[in-house]
Amino acid sequence: MTAQHVLELAVCTVRDKKAALVARNRAMQAVSRYPGFVSWRAVTACEMTDLLADLVEWETLDAAEAAGERVLNDPEFTPYMAAVTRVRLMQHFVTERQI
Repeated sequence: MTAQHVLELAVCTVRDKKAALVARNRAMQAVSRYPGFVSWRAVTACEMTDLLADLVEWETLDAAEAAGERVLNDPEFTPYMAAVTRVRLMQHFVTERQI
């Protein structure tokens, strides 16, 4: 049986959406090279212009947690972290069911 991938969901508000989107693209490029990275789906809210969400897929929870530590010291991720004014949700999930 193959282990399930882990989905990391981060929902945050940002101060300057344009700057945050540029910074997020830079962060995405950096994280795409991290061990265990699978994919990153970046979305923006339709109704709340300052709300962004990131759904990042990792091979394992260990890889996700290691990445969480690594981004704290990654200069490529720093501008994105600086653009965030509030983290509303940051959680790891596994798929229970899909249709």
